[in-house]
Amino acid sequence: MNASISPKLSFGAEAKTGPVAFSSGAISSAAPTLTNADFLRQSCASMRLGVGPRDHQECPHRVTFDYFSPHDSEGLTLVIEAAYRQVFGHCHVMDHERSSELEAQLKDGRLCVRDFVRGLAKSDFYKTRFFEGVSPQRGVELSFKHLLGRAPLDQQEATSSIVIQAQSGFDAMVDALIDSAEYAEVFGADTVPYVRAWTSASGMPMINFMRIAALEQSFASSDRSKGTDSILRNNLINASPLTIKVPPSFDYMSASASWSGGKPPVNYEKLWRGLALVGGLHLAGMFLNVTTQIAGIHTLDRIPAMFLGL
Repeated sequence: MNASISPKLSFGAEAKTGPVAFSSGAISSAAPTLTNADFLRQSCASMRLGVGPRDHQECPHRVTFDYFSPHDSEGLTLVIEAAYRQVFGHCHVMDHERSSELEAQLKDGRLCVRDFVRGLAKSDFYKTRFFEGVSPQRGVELSFKHLLGRAPLDQQEATSSIVIQAQSGFDAMVDALIDSAEYAEVFGADTVPYVRAWTSASGMPMINFMRIAALEQSFASSDRSKGTDSILRNNLINASPLTIKVPPSFDYMSASASWSGGKPPVNYEKLWRGLALVGGLHLAGMFLNVTTQIAGIHTLDRIPAMFLGL
C-alpha cells in the first residue's frame, strides 16, 4: 500500500516517532533492591542472557533488546517531553502542573525513565483525569495505552487490573503494569512507552490495530476529550464492531486516492457530464441562431420572447 494513502495516517501514526530513551550514568546497576520487582530484574540481568527473543519462563523480567540511550541534556529534554505526552494522553500541561521533583530526580540519576513514568502515572494530575474522572473500565484501558502502548488483549486482562485496583488501590495497578515482564521486555529501564499496536508486534492479535485506532482517533487530540466511558468494553466482551472516528482530513485523502487510477469520483463525474451536456446544448443553440441570422432567416428571433411570455 502506498504510504501516502495508508489508513494509519488518519490516526496520527505518521506523527509518532520511534522509541525515546535516556540513561543516566549516575544509576548504579549494583544498587540495593528495595522491591521484589527490582530483585527479579537484577537477578535476570546477572544471567547474561543474549539480546533477542527468548522464552519468558527462562527469565521473564529481562529486557530482550538494546536501544542507544543518550545521557546528555538534549536526550533528557526529549525523554521528559515524550513521557508527558505519552503518559498524560496528550493533555496540555501547564508549567505549575509539571512534576518538577520527578524531573530533578531523573536528571541527577535518582530515577530511571521507568520510575519517572511510574511517578507521572501516580501523580495527582493523572489520577484526576484518568482515574477519578472516568469509569473503572475506561481508566484501565487508558492505563494500558499510556503504560504498555496497547489496548487490553481481552476482557479478562482488563478485569484483572480492575480487581487489583479495587483490592489494593490505583497505585498497585500502575505497579503491576510497569513491573510486568512485558514492560521490561519492550521498554526496559530507559525507554519511554509508546503506542506500538500500529504494527504486527509479537503476541499481539491484529484486532489490536482496530482497538488502538478506536482509542487514539487522532494524534493531536487528548485522551481526556474522548469521553469518560469505556470505548472497548463491548468489543472486549462480545466482539461487537468498534466505532472509529476518522478525522476530517481523511475525507480529503480518500478523494485524492480515488483519482489515483486516473478516474474522478463517481459523483464528480456525473456533475461534469451534466455541465458538459448543458454547455453543449447552449453552444449549439447559439450556433444555430447565428447561422439563421447570416442566412437572412428571422423566424427564430421570436423564440426567446416566447420563453419569456412576451
